[in-house]
Order: sequence, then C-alpha cells, then structure tokens
Amino acid sequence: MSDTTMTKQILLTRQSSAYWRVTFNHPPLNIFGPETIPQLNEIITALETDEHVKVVVFDSAVEGFFLTHYDFLAKLEDTTRLPPGPTGLQPLPDMLVRLSRAPVASIASIRGRATGVGSELALACDMRFASREKAILSQWE
Repeated sequence: MSDTTMTKQILLTRQSSAYWRVTFNHPPLNIFGPETIPQLNEIITALETDEHVKVVVFDSAVEGFFLTHYDFLAKLEDTTRLPPGPTGLQPLPDMLVRLSRAPVASIASIRGRATGVGSELALACDMRFASREKAILSQWE
C-alpha cells in the first residue's frame, strides 16, 4: 500500500499507515521559502494527529542537496504575514519545535547539503543518517 501526495515542493508518500516518507523536491537547490512553510506545516500537523504513523523519513529528490537555507530573495511580507503557530512561536521555529515533539520516530536521510533550515530540520529529527561522501551540514548564523 502506497499513497502519494505532492504539494508544490514536497512529496509525501505514505508507504504504509505506519511509515511515511517526506521528499523535498525544489530544484535546483531545495531552497526553503515562505511557500514551503504551510506545506510542511500541514504534514507536521498530520504527524501529530494520525495515531497510526510511527516513522517518518525526510529525504530529497534533488541530487547533492537535502534542504538548504531560507530564500533570501523572497519578499519579507511573504514571511511576516504568516501567523504564529500553535506553540506561539513564529511559523518556522514553531514547525521545528513541533517536529521535535511529534509522537513519531523522525529520521533525516541526508545525501547532500543541509544548510540553514535544512540543518535545523535535521536537528529537529530524532535521528540523522548522513552519507559520508555527500553530506554537508552547516549553520551560517
């Protein structure tokens, strides 16, 4: 049984009721922007509320990139217009905190660059598996 849902930049594959795979697909660099937040937020909410899912794996369809930094070219108002999340934090940190607290085993499968938001998402996961040859993690701040 496999059920796949594609949003603009994220592919959610329900391999079974207990195992989900979230694949980032925003070539060429998998840049994370204000339009990505609601897409991933919807998936995090589903992870929090679906009692059947036990494991989620985050990976990438873009060769050489797991998930990179926030989109520096996005309009500031596209980010600031997003409301705070359920934790009371701004949308991006809210989503990361909620992932770290989700009642599932979350795994980052890193086979490329994980910078900025990508590094933060990997750290919010319970486990991180990285390619020795291809994984690069960095936090610019």
